[in-house]
Amino acid sequence: MLRYRNMLAAGAIAATLLAAMPAGPASAAAPAGPGGRILYLAVDRSHGTGELRSTLPDGTGDAGYGRELPWYASPDYSPDGTEITYVEGFDVRAFSAVNGSDDRLLGGAPCGPGIPRWSPDGQWVAFESCGDIYAVRADDTAPSMRNVTASDLNDLWPAWSPTGARIASATLPGVHVYRADKPAAPRQVSDLAKARGLDWSPNGRTFAVEAAGDLWLVDAITGWERRLTNTPDVFESTPIWSPDGRWIAYASGPAAPPTPPHPEDPAPPPLESTESLNPQIWVMTAAGTQRHSTGVAGTPTSWRAGQ
Repeated sequence: MLRYRNMLAAGAIAATLLAAMPAGPASAAAPAGPGGRILYLAVDRSHGTGELRSTLPDGTGDAGYGRELPWYASPDYSPDGTEITYVEGFDVRAFSAVNGSDDRLLGGAPCGPGIPRWSPDGQWVAFESCGDIYAVRADDTAPSMRNVTASDLNDLWPAWSPTGARIASATLPGVHVYRADKPAAPRQVSDLAKARGLDWSPNGRTFAVEAAGDLWLVDAITGWERRLTNTPDVFESTPIWSPDGRWIAYASGPAAPPTPPHPEDPAPPPLESTESLNPQIWVMTAAGTQRHSTGVAGTPTSWRAGQ
């Protein structure tokens, strides 16, 4: 799962890359406070099960849907904010974001699915299954489902480009980008070790990436990396861009103890934390400044415009 290519250049090229990344406080005024609404799972550990809820970015206006979902159900708002997609068992489903009604099946998956994500035009939902990224139609038109990646990379976490023409995936050996319309050889953007979650910025320039419990910005063209967090005892995960691209929501909590290996396991788990305990939703600017907790317990999964 983790191959990631560094393409840092020197001199004028480095200056160009820096200009392409979100500007810091010295070169741009701080953005206005975040708006919209954040969808989240009220879990007590980042790989746990919790109630599906939503909140305003300042931690007020909290509301629930009365559904208990595992972390990999990772619900996502439709582009117009009227529906929510999620996974249950082997199914990818959607329901009304207004009152939780009109639950409907979008399609079944060959393996237990996870991390469903709407396409920007609302016509498809991408999700992980069997180590590949699939896409299923959000309506009843054909084709109903297709394998987007069809690779041996163990793709884990999909993210659509703003145009819907590409799908990026965190693969553990880095970040790869695929064509969304048909299987094709991926372009490796980065080999950032242990990349396992990501979101594509609304302007298409940057990935927010979770890797080994820290957060990074990665240039979508060059693979240039900028580290946002470096917290050995705190585990940050699930970065989500605000609709205007000015903010990033994420989960942050004490790093959980590593899973103890079984003495007869031929491939024991790594002796490091892979999740957080009692995570809270935090928000920071796209430049990594003004970091603060919303005071809401859980992990963010989606962010829509409007309240």
